[in-house]
Amino acid sequence: MSVERSNAAIFAPKRRAGIIGVCLLALLLAACSVPPEYDGPVKHVILISLDTTRRDHMGFYGNDWIKTPHLDALAAESIVFDRYMTVAPSTLTSHTSLFTGKYPHTHGVPRNGFLVNAENELLPELLRGAGFHTAGFISAFALHSRFGLADGFDHYDEAFDRLISKPSEVEFQNQRSAEATTDAVLAYLDQGKLPMNLFLFVHYFDPHTDYDPPEEYAKLYQTRESRLLGAVSLEATRKQLRADVTKISPAARKLAELYAAEITAMDAQIGRLLDGLGERGILDRAIVLVTSDHGENLWRHPEYFNHGQSLYESTVSAICLARLPDGAGADTRVQQRLATIDVLPTLLGYLGVETPSGVEGEALDLPVPQDPPEPRTRFAEATKSPERESEPDGWWNTNNARTVVCGPWKYIRTTHADTEELYDLVSDPLEETNLLQKPTPEIAQRAAELRELLDTWSASANPLPSRYDDRQMNETMRRLRSLGYAGP
Repeated sequence: MSVERSNAAIFAPKRRAGIIGVCLLALLLAACSVPPEYDGPVKHVILISLDTTRRDHMGFYGNDWIKTPHLDALAAESIVFDRYMTVAPSTLTSHTSLFTGKYPHTHGVPRNGFLVNAENELLPELLRGAGFHTAGFISAFALHSRFGLADGFDHYDEAFDRLISKPSEVEFQNQRSAEATTDAVLAYLDQGKLPMNLFLFVHYFDPHTDYDPPEEYAKLYQTRESRLLGAVSLEATRKQLRADVTKISPAARKLAELYAAEITAMDAQIGRLLDGLGERGILDRAIVLVTSDHGENLWRHPEYFNHGQSLYESTVSAICLARLPDGAGADTRVQQRLATIDVLPTLLGYLGVETPSGVEGEALDLPVPQDPPEPRTRFAEATKSPERESEPDGWWNTNNARTVVCGPWKYIRTTHADTEELYDLVSDPLEETNLLQKPTPEIAQRAAELRELLDTWSASANPLPSRYDDRQMNETMRRLRSLGYAGP
């Protein structure tokens, strides 16, 4: 019920209402209508989400050929989490976990296109309740307000300027460029007086397929071979890799160059955003969190130049850093595992805002995270299978790949393919040797322990109800036909 409706209900003439009762009710209404004032360690919270961005493509994570100067500079002032992972490699599911602190099989969103159940308490709702003005800016239809992730935002900007026009090659997706998103953020901040406390959520989508960076950035990575090659087909390249993954074609290398260029172009806009926040007096009084929702397979594992079906590190490992005011914790590298579900309780704990019940993540103390007595165990689930199946008993993703990570060990089970994999991420970070192909007794015992952990976690699934909303597909097909890209 809105405040306006409450006023009408409370002050409707009632013959038996005495003047004292009316005054008491008026005082109560006035107290309830005044937003709380937040008085904590920061004035503002800035959360920047990078879609489909691999951790190993960042300079501050050790990459020496992809240019990310603005994120590198931010990382030098930040706490950097070296073992951050997503719990689901798709946009809406991962962001719902980020905003709830819960695994997908608890919050109920199995993949893109499903609705976020209103019973979930979302980060913007919690921060608005604590006294923050909340503003979100998104760059892809997967996070459109119709799916429910916008609950709690005072302002939610979702104007898209691009429509992917190759339905045979890429997932349907309305989106907008990083430049347009940054423009929208800065224009909004200049509309009026800045709020006393601001929660700003900015989502960038550029590294997602299709890989179409601005020409000036594409040239940074373009080799003579790729320049002569001309345009390449994403689907044809995937088909070639499926036929012979040992042959990394010039087309595959060009796609990787374009992906790298998208990241550099996005980095430039992040730099522009941070400069704009600084010029407006926001940055130095804010905690700045930068994450990615998942990574992207290139050619090392199946599901080439894509994500969602598999749970290798190329898609599960992600980016996370936290910049605190006054340089607190700067240049700290955190080695303990942190996952998407841990961000909400960590942020709320730092802000002094109560964490709601039911959150499955665990808080880290900022600015000095303490090493836990035992390695954290974290789980993840794939959001897609090779073929869309009907809803199984219990949970949509039951037959998809699932993984448990504990210390250096990573166990993956893919039910629909009837396969098991075990990797030592310290000695084999690229996951090239499945230890279960020739297991020693020690390896078999380790796999049995992790299998039991995964079984117990899987059995705990208790998702809030959700349903698939097919309006994205229908709306996109209508727009494609109007542009002449699709048949009748």
